[in-house]
Amino acid sequence: MIESAGGLIPFLCHVFLILFGGFFGLNFAFNKNFVKSNIGYESTESSYMGRPLGFLMIGLVLMFIATLFQIGGYNSTNEIFTVLFIFLILATAHGFALTFKILATHDGNDWPMKQNLRPLIPLAVLIIRYFTL
Repeated sequence: MIESAGGLIPFLCHVFLILFGGFFGLNFAFNKNFVKSNIGYESTESSYMGRPLGFLMIGLVLMFIATLFQIGGYNSTNEIFTVLFIFLILATAHGFALTFKILATHDGNDWPMKQNLRPLIPLAVLIIRYFTL
């Protein structure tokens, strides 16, 4: 399994992305206060806003697991990691655009810089994985 992932560091990055994505996916899908307390949306509809994103992330994590264990003939992770990389680049750009007031926030308040760190964590893991293959 470690050899098929490309070595120990890419394997550990793969496992970290499974755990990180699983944590956020499950919290978005099933924790009603997660979006409200961590993302900053205070309305009642905010608890329902994260559910589709959570189920999308759970699906991505299931694909990571299928490629890690090579279930069903899935053995190429390049496409999945590329989609995740593009999503994380766009999320980071959107966060910095909100922080530097290029785009307006949903409630007119300032967007905290700490919100930009969440997409940077898996983005750094993907970059480390890419350069260690």
